[in-house]
Amino acid sequence: MANPLLYWTVSTLLLLWGLAYAGLVFFSFVLAKPAHWAALVAKGRIQAEYADYIAAIPGWVVLLTAAAAASRLLGALALFWQSAWAFTLYGLSLFLVVIIMFRAFALAKVARVIRPSQVALELAFLLISVFAAWFSAMQILNGVLR
Repeated sequence: MANPLLYWTVSTLLLLWGLAYAGLVFFSFVLAKPAHWAALVAKGRIQAEYADYIAAIPGWVVLLTAAAAASRLLGALALFWQSAWAFTLYGLSLFLVVIIMFRAFALAKVARVIRPSQVALELAFLLISVFAAWFSAMQILNGVLR
């Protein structure tokens, strides 16, 4: 292992990111009710059109999102187990995120109803997904993951 401190720091950050994303997905699709989104609209935190967009997300997209969150979290755990499965899991998560974002931005035109900061956050999530897959691939090449 070239730099154990860097490996464990990045792995810990990716685990925290996976836990946070899983929590966000669970909250957004299981716990949050229309009244929650309406309150955010009333406070000016989101546009009414975005609340409508969320309410109309197809079930298959919700399932892909849950699968992306699960594979991302399992990828982080695989890093802690020093398993090469981390790359497969992060690759799956990245693949699912690309599908979800293509549907949201190219097909559903979500950028019309969200703030530029939300667009930037989605781009950051995509870049972190790319980084996680790359990081795990590099750890396989360095012999850290088996």
